[in-house]
Amino acid sequence: MRHNAEISDRAVQAAIQVAHRIGIDCTDAAILHHSQHVSIRVFPSDVVARVRIAKRPETENELRREIAVARHLVAKGAPAVGLISDLPAGPYFHDGFGLTLWRFVEHVAADPDNQQHMASAAEALRRIHDALADFPGELPSFRAKIDQCRRLLEDDTALTALPALDRIFLHSVYRRVIDSMNALPLKPVPIHGDAGVHNVLITSEGACYSDFEDVSLGPREWDIGFLPEIDLPAFEPVDRDILSVLSDLRSLCVSVWCWDKYHMPEKREAADYHLTYLKERFAP
Repeated sequence: MRHNAEISDRAVQAAIQVAHRIGIDCTDAAILHHSQHVSIRVFPSDVVARVRIAKRPETENELRREIAVARHLVAKGAPAVGLISDLPAGPYFHDGFGLTLWRFVEHVAADPDNQQHMASAAEALRRIHDALADFPGELPSFRAKIDQCRRLLEDDTALTALPALDRIFLHSVYRRVIDSMNALPLKPVPIHGDAGVHNVLITSEGACYSDFEDVSLGPREWDIGFLPEIDLPAFEPVDRDILSVLSDLRSLCVSVWCWDKYHMPEKREAADYHLTYLKERFAP
């Protein structure tokens, strides 16, 4: 908990310092969201700084790719949160963090139990897919995130909150599901990569997507399965076998990613939920 609070505090200070450096009016800042990155509202401006730890040399290229994707989506009229336009959007670096700067969008969080929200989110995702289809830049494979899941399971120093027998179980499920996936005819195309409800904003104009750091090449079924009770005919053609296998893989990855952040109270419910689901699905 202390480590998490320290990172958050440093991320806020990095956002404030970068805002002052480039001339953004900043008298205060507040955390909106903390997961893979920290989203920070810079007051009184309508700027949101997305801040992530920048330990790896490839971080700058990843941030530049996310900026390029966002600009492409906005230019295509897709329902996507855009970057600031009156100043360079980044990336900026301060105190070991990388930052990009985005427009604040008035919204409510998407509710997975609200049918209208989910119908709007599905339409937004379909439009995101259409707009990404001709993205001209290079994109990584969606398997990169899945490989991260495997590395966490194989690293005895990681996932310290996960009981040893549960680690063994999840690793066996990983191998089983990967074998099933590799036997299927996947068709990689540009996808959002992390298309869950947590990245959907409900605005006065409908749903729009945020967070493009995981945009990658993968099967559309990976994205489609993130949304509950989705209207599949709107996304046809959809391979139901691929959808089913990727649903299991997604559940596994979400469980591992949340166990990796089990020190964050908001991650524990998902970590436990998906582990329980996988035990019901795969335990002998």
